[in-house]
Amino acid sequence: EAGGSTAGLPEVTPYRDYLEWLTRQDREAAQDAWRQALDGADEPTLTTPADRDTQPVHGEMVSAVADAALDEGLRELVQAHGLTLNTVVQGAWGLLVGKLTGRRDVVFGASVAGRPLDLPGMESMLGLFINTVPVRVRLDPAQTV
Repeated sequence: EAGGSTAGLPEVTPYRDYLEWLTRQDREAAQDAWRQALDGADEPTLTTPADRDTQPVHGEMVSAVADAALDEGLRELVQAHGLTLNTVVQGAWGLLVGKLTGRRDVVFGASVAGRPLDLPGMESMLGLFINTVPVRVRLDPAQTV
């Protein structure tokens, strides 16, 4: 203990509640849902060769600032189609990965918040409830964006 005090802080929901919530989930139904969602995706979508004998390649950071017109255009797009900006970004990433790999069916990972809405007190529980889940984008060249 560093000599601090928790006096004045709100009470947190115990992590044990989350573990108990997990035990109540239907694992078979979840596995079936993922099996169906990923049916036919038999291999990972790699944007570079999986050569274990080469040295790792470190990416570089690229940043840009969106101007007001792009910001407004994206706002109109998501509102008109009932989407979130995250869905648009994931779709664009899927298109890019498909173009890079020459594939029409791509799967990539997306980080998600793992705090279940149906667990009372979850918003005050301590911990990083994050997971990476597969996102599958099937591209149809006959369809427009």
